[in-house]
Amino acid sequence: MNNGFKIPTLLGIGVLLIGLFGGVFLVTKNQFNVFKTQAGVSAEPQKITVANLSGNSASIYWQTDKAVPGFVEAGPGITLGLTFRDDRDEGAPKPYLLHFVTLNNLSPNTTYYYKIVSGANTYPAQPLSFKTLESVQSFPNSPLIGQIVDENLQPVGEALINLSIPGNSNLATITKISGNFILPLTAIPDLTSNPEAVLTIFNGEKSSKINLKLPFTEESLPQIILGKDINLVALESSPSTSVSIKNDLNGDGMVNALDAGIVFNNFGKKGPSIIGDLNKDGVVDQKDVDILGKLPN
Repeated sequence: MNNGFKIPTLLGIGVLLIGLFGGVFLVTKNQFNVFKTQAGVSAEPQKITVANLSGNSASIYWQTDKAVPGFVEAGPGITLGLTFRDDRDEGAPKPYLLHFVTLNNLSPNTTYYYKIVSGANTYPAQPLSFKTLESVQSFPNSPLIGQIVDENLQPVGEALINLSIPGNSNLATITKISGNFILPLTAIPDLTSNPEAVLTIFNGEKSSKINLKLPFTEESLPQIILGKDINLVALESSPSTSVSIKNDLNGDGMVNALDAGIVFNNFGKKGPSIIGDLNKDGVVDQKDVDILGKLPN
Protein backbone atom coordinates (compact mmCIF):
# COMPACT_ATOMS: atom_id res chain seq x y z
CA MET A 1 0.00 0.00 0.00
CA ASN A 2 1.41 3.36 -1.05
CA ASN A 3 0.95 5.94 1.69
CA GLY A 4 2.71 8.71 -0.34
CA PHE A 5 1.01 12.07 -0.65
CA LYS A 6 -0.98 12.49 -3.94
CA ILE A 7 -2.11 15.74 -5.54
CA PRO A 8 -5.80 15.57 -6.38
CA THR A 9 -6.38 15.05 -10.08
CA LEU A 10 -8.11 18.39 -10.75
CA LEU A 11 -5.49 20.33 -8.82
CA GLY A 12 -2.70 18.61 -10.74
CA ILE A 13 -4.30 19.43 -14.06
CA GLY A 14 -4.66 23.07 -12.97
CA VAL A 15 -0.97 23.32 -12.09
CA LEU A 16 -0.01 21.85 -15.46
CA LEU A 17 -2.24 24.28 -17.33
CA ILE A 18 -0.86 27.27 -15.44
CA GLY A 19 2.69 26.18 -16.28
CA LEU A 20 1.79 25.62 -19.92
CA PHE A 21 0.12 29.01 -20.37
CA GLY A 22 2.93 30.74 -18.50
CA GLY A 23 5.53 29.20 -20.82
CA VAL A 24 3.56 30.14 -23.92
CA PHE A 25 3.21 33.71 -22.63
CA LEU A 26 6.95 34.09 -22.03
CA VAL A 27 7.87 32.66 -25.41
CA THR A 28 5.32 34.87 -27.15
CA LYS A 29 6.50 37.93 -25.25
CA ASN A 30 10.13 37.28 -26.17
CA GLN A 31 9.22 36.78 -29.81
CA PHE A 32 7.22 40.02 -29.77
CA ASN A 33 10.15 41.92 -28.26
CA VAL A 34 12.49 40.57 -30.92
CA PHE A 35 9.99 41.56 -33.59
CA LYS A 36 9.73 45.05 -32.14
CA THR A 37 13.50 45.41 -32.12
CA GLN A 38 13.79 44.29 -35.73
CA ALA A 39 10.84 46.39 -36.82
CA GLY A 40 12.54 49.49 -35.42
CA VAL A 41 15.43 49.05 -37.86
CA SER A 42 14.09 50.18 -41.22
CA ALA A 43 15.34 50.14 -44.81
CA GLU A 44 13.09 53.09 -45.64
CA PRO A 45 15.11 56.05 -47.03
CA GLN A 46 15.42 59.02 -44.69
CA LYS A 47 16.59 62.62 -45.26
CA ILE A 48 16.38 62.30 -49.04
CA THR A 49 18.29 65.20 -50.59
CA VAL A 50 18.94 66.37 -54.16
CA ALA A 51 22.31 68.08 -54.70
CA ASN A 52 24.81 68.91 -57.47
CA LEU A 53 22.08 70.12 -59.81
CA SER A 54 23.36 71.05 -63.27
CA GLY A 55 22.07 71.02 -66.83
CA ASN A 56 22.87 67.35 -67.36
CA SER A 57 23.27 65.73 -63.95
CA ALA A 58 22.13 65.61 -60.33
CA SER A 59 22.94 63.65 -57.18
CA ILE A 60 20.55 62.09 -54.67
CA TYR A 61 21.59 60.94 -51.23
CA TRP A 62 19.76 59.43 -48.26
CA GLN A 63 20.21 57.40 -45.06
CA THR A 64 18.79 54.09 -43.81
CA ASP A 65 18.66 52.63 -40.31
CA LYS A 66 20.31 49.41 -41.47
CA ALA A 67 22.83 48.67 -44.18
CA VAL A 68 20.98 47.70 -47.37
CA PRO A 69 21.67 47.93 -51.11
CA GLY A 70 20.07 50.91 -52.82
CA PHE A 71 19.73 52.53 -56.22
CA VAL A 72 17.55 55.08 -58.02
CA GLU A 73 14.97 54.58 -60.75
CA ALA A 74 14.32 57.81 -62.64
CA GLY A 75 13.04 59.28 -65.90
CA PRO A 76 11.42 62.34 -67.53
CA GLY A 77 8.03 60.70 -67.04
CA ILE A 78 6.33 58.99 -64.11
CA THR A 79 7.01 55.62 -65.74
CA LEU A 80 10.70 56.25 -64.92
CA GLY A 81 12.67 53.66 -66.94
CA LEU A 82 16.29 54.59 -66.09
CA THR A 83 18.37 52.98 -63.35
CA PHE A 84 21.30 54.63 -61.55
CA ARG A 85 23.41 52.79 -58.97
CA ASP A 86 25.37 54.06 -55.97
CA ASP A 87 28.56 55.90 -56.94
CA ARG A 88 30.62 53.32 -55.02
CA ASP A 89 29.11 50.25 -56.68
CA GLU A 90 31.15 48.77 -59.50
CA GLY A 91 29.05 45.62 -59.85
CA ALA A 92 26.09 44.34 -57.88
CA PRO A 93 24.67 46.83 -55.34
CA LYS A 94 26.34 46.66 -51.92
CA PRO A 95 24.74 47.43 -48.53
CA TYR A 96 25.32 50.91 -47.07
CA LEU A 97 23.88 53.09 -44.32
CA LEU A 98 24.59 56.25 -46.31
CA HIS A 99 23.64 56.15 -49.99
CA PHE A 100 24.87 58.43 -52.78
CA VAL A 101 23.71 58.16 -56.39
CA THR A 102 24.67 60.42 -59.31
CA LEU A 103 22.30 60.69 -62.28
CA ASN A 104 24.23 61.49 -65.49
CA ASN A 105 23.35 62.18 -69.14
CA LEU A 106 20.21 64.12 -68.28
CA SER A 107 18.57 66.77 -70.46
CA PRO A 108 18.65 70.47 -69.52
CA ASN A 109 15.59 72.27 -68.20
CA THR A 110 13.73 69.00 -67.71
CA THR A 111 11.71 67.65 -64.81
CA TYR A 112 12.81 64.18 -63.74
CA TYR A 113 10.81 61.85 -61.53
CA TYR A 114 12.45 59.27 -59.32
CA LYS A 115 11.95 56.54 -56.75
CA ILE A 116 14.48 54.87 -54.47
CA VAL A 117 14.88 51.11 -54.37
CA SER A 118 16.09 50.35 -50.85
CA GLY A 119 16.54 46.74 -49.81
CA ALA A 120 13.59 44.76 -51.14
CA ASN A 121 11.17 47.69 -51.46
CA THR A 122 10.66 50.84 -53.52
CA TYR A 123 9.99 54.27 -51.97
CA PRO A 124 7.86 56.34 -52.01
CA ALA A 125 4.55 55.22 -53.48
CA GLN A 126 4.36 58.36 -55.65
CA PRO A 127 7.60 59.47 -57.34
CA LEU A 128 9.56 62.51 -56.20
CA SER A 129 10.92 65.03 -58.71
CA PHE A 130 13.58 67.66 -59.46
CA LYS A 131 14.33 69.90 -62.44
CA THR A 132 17.70 70.21 -64.16
CA LEU A 133 19.20 73.62 -64.90
CA GLU A 134 18.55 75.40 -68.17
CA SER A 135 22.02 75.00 -69.65
CA VAL A 136 25.04 72.71 -69.50
CA GLN A 137 27.90 74.88 -68.34
CA SER A 138 31.07 74.28 -66.35
CA PHE A 139 33.26 76.82 -64.56
CA PRO A 140 37.02 76.47 -63.89
CA ASN A 141 36.89 76.35 -60.10
CA SER A 142 39.32 74.20 -58.12
CA PRO A 143 37.67 71.43 -56.09
CA LEU A 144 37.63 71.10 -52.32
CA ILE A 145 39.87 68.22 -51.25
CA GLY A 146 40.04 66.78 -47.75
CA GLN A 147 40.12 63.80 -45.45
CA ILE A 148 37.74 62.81 -42.64
CA VAL A 149 39.08 60.88 -39.64
CA ASP A 150 37.63 59.81 -36.29
CA GLU A 151 38.91 60.85 -32.86
CA ASN A 152 41.54 58.09 -33.09
CA LEU A 153 42.71 59.53 -36.43
CA GLN A 154 41.37 56.53 -38.32
CA PRO A 155 39.77 57.22 -41.76
CA VAL A 156 35.98 57.54 -41.82
CA GLY A 157 35.05 55.50 -44.87
CA GLU A 158 31.36 56.41 -44.99
CA ALA A 159 30.52 60.07 -44.43
CA LEU A 160 28.46 62.53 -46.44
CA ILE A 161 29.87 65.95 -47.30
CA ASN A 162 27.45 68.78 -48.08
CA LEU A 163 28.50 72.30 -49.12
CA SER A 164 26.00 75.11 -48.66
CA ILE A 165 26.69 78.36 -50.56
CA PRO A 166 24.30 81.35 -50.46
CA GLY A 167 22.50 81.73 -53.78
CA ASN A 168 23.54 78.31 -55.08
CA SER A 169 22.12 74.80 -54.85
CA ASN A 170 23.89 72.48 -52.44
CA LEU A 171 26.91 70.48 -53.56
CA ALA A 172 27.64 67.08 -52.07
CA THR A 173 29.84 64.00 -52.22
CA ILE A 174 30.73 60.98 -50.09
CA THR A 175 34.05 59.82 -48.67
CA LYS A 176 36.06 56.94 -50.01
CA ILE A 177 37.24 54.05 -47.80
CA SER A 178 40.39 56.05 -47.05
CA GLY A 179 38.28 58.93 -45.68
CA ASN A 180 39.32 61.16 -48.60
CA PHE A 181 36.91 63.19 -50.70
CA ILE A 182 36.95 65.50 -53.70
CA LEU A 183 34.07 67.95 -54.09
CA PRO A 184 33.96 69.61 -57.55
CA LEU A 185 32.92 73.27 -57.63
CA THR A 186 32.53 73.57 -61.40
CA ALA A 187 28.78 74.24 -61.05
CA ILE A 188 29.36 77.55 -59.21
CA PRO A 189 29.31 80.44 -61.71
CA ASP A 190 31.10 83.14 -59.71
CA LEU A 191 33.53 82.93 -56.80
CA THR A 192 35.04 86.41 -57.26
CA SER A 193 32.88 87.78 -54.45
CA ASN A 194 34.57 85.35 -52.00
CA PRO A 195 31.33 83.94 -50.59
CA GLU A 196 31.32 82.33 -47.18
CA ALA A 197 30.22 78.71 -47.26
CA VAL A 198 29.45 75.97 -44.75
CA LEU A 199 30.77 72.45 -45.22
CA THR A 200 28.78 69.90 -43.20
CA ILE A 201 30.10 66.38 -42.70
CA PHE A 202 28.03 63.64 -41.05
CA ASN A 203 27.85 59.86 -40.81
CA GLY A 204 24.58 59.34 -38.92
CA GLU A 205 26.25 59.46 -35.50
CA LYS A 206 28.52 62.52 -35.52
CA SER A 207 28.82 65.68 -37.56
CA SER A 208 31.25 68.53 -38.17
CA LYS A 209 30.74 72.05 -39.49
CA ILE A 210 33.51 73.83 -41.38
CA ASN A 211 33.13 77.55 -42.10
CA LEU A 212 35.26 78.74 -45.03
CA LYS A 213 35.52 81.28 -47.81
CA LEU A 214 35.61 80.39 -51.48
CA PRO A 215 37.69 79.97 -53.49
CA PHE A 216 39.74 77.98 -50.99
CA THR A 217 43.31 78.81 -51.94
CA GLU A 218 45.11 75.93 -50.25
CA GLU A 219 45.74 72.60 -51.94
CA SER A 220 43.53 70.78 -49.46
CA LEU A 221 41.48 71.37 -46.34
CA PRO A 222 43.05 70.61 -42.96
CA GLN A 223 42.35 67.08 -41.77
CA ILE A 224 38.83 67.04 -40.33
CA ILE A 225 38.10 65.08 -37.16
CA LEU A 226 34.45 64.05 -37.32
CA GLY A 227 32.61 65.64 -34.40
CA LYS A 228 34.89 68.72 -34.30
CA ASP A 229 34.05 72.08 -35.92
CA ILE A 230 36.57 74.37 -37.63
CA ASN A 231 36.14 78.07 -38.44
CA LEU A 232 38.58 78.67 -41.27
CA VAL A 233 37.08 82.11 -41.92
CA ALA A 234 38.25 83.30 -38.50
CA LEU A 235 41.69 81.78 -39.02
CA GLU A 236 42.16 83.35 -42.44
CA SER A 237 41.17 86.79 -41.11
CA SER A 238 43.47 86.67 -38.08
CA PRO A 239 45.92 89.61 -38.25
CA SER A 240 49.64 89.31 -37.67
CA THR A 241 49.49 90.24 -33.99
CA SER A 242 51.91 89.00 -31.38
CA VAL A 243 49.49 86.20 -30.59
CA SER A 244 49.12 85.04 -34.18
CA ILE A 245 52.86 85.27 -34.84
CA LYS A 246 53.46 83.09 -31.81
CA ASN A 247 51.27 80.38 -33.36
CA ASP A 248 52.36 80.89 -36.96
CA LEU A 249 53.55 77.35 -37.57
CA ASN A 250 54.61 77.68 -41.21
CA GLY A 251 56.31 81.09 -40.94
CA ASP A 252 54.14 83.02 -43.40
CA GLY A 253 53.31 85.78 -40.91
CA MET A 254 49.69 84.73 -40.51
CA VAL A 255 47.69 82.11 -38.68
CA ASN A 256 45.50 80.55 -41.33
CA ALA A 257 44.29 77.26 -42.75
CA LEU A 258 47.85 76.08 -43.33
CA ASP A 259 48.57 76.29 -39.61
CA ALA A 260 45.29 74.56 -38.80
CA GLY A 261 46.30 71.81 -41.20
CA ILE A 262 49.59 71.32 -39.36
CA VAL A 263 47.79 70.98 -36.03
CA PHE A 264 45.25 68.50 -37.38
CA ASN A 265 47.86 66.47 -39.25
CA ASN A 266 49.82 66.08 -36.00
CA PHE A 267 46.76 65.55 -33.81
CA GLY A 268 47.43 62.87 -31.20
CA LYS A 269 51.22 62.93 -31.54
CA LYS A 270 53.28 63.17 -28.37
CA GLY A 271 56.77 64.43 -27.72
CA PRO A 272 58.82 67.32 -26.33
CA SER A 273 58.90 69.33 -29.60
CA ILE A 274 55.99 68.24 -31.82
CA ILE A 275 54.95 70.93 -34.29
CA GLY A 276 51.39 71.94 -33.47
CA ASP A 277 51.74 71.58 -29.68
CA LEU A 278 50.80 75.22 -29.08
CA ASN A 279 50.45 75.03 -25.29
CA LYS A 280 53.64 72.96 -24.91
CA ASP A 281 52.05 70.19 -22.83
CA GLY A 282 53.74 67.42 -24.81
CA VAL A 283 50.78 66.38 -26.97
CA VAL A 284 48.86 67.86 -29.92
CA ASP A 285 45.22 67.66 -28.86
CA GLN A 286 41.92 69.53 -28.67
CA LYS A 287 43.48 72.20 -26.43
CA ASP A 288 45.73 73.23 -29.30
CA VAL A 289 42.76 73.30 -31.70
CA ASP A 290 40.93 75.53 -29.24
CA ILE A 291 43.89 77.94 -29.09
CA LEU A 292 43.67 78.47 -32.84
CA GLY A 293 39.92 78.92 -32.62
CA LYS A 294 40.24 81.65 -29.97
CA LEU A 295 42.59 83.90 -31.96
CA PRO A 296 41.29 87.50 -32.42
CA ASN A 297 39.49 88.41 -35.65
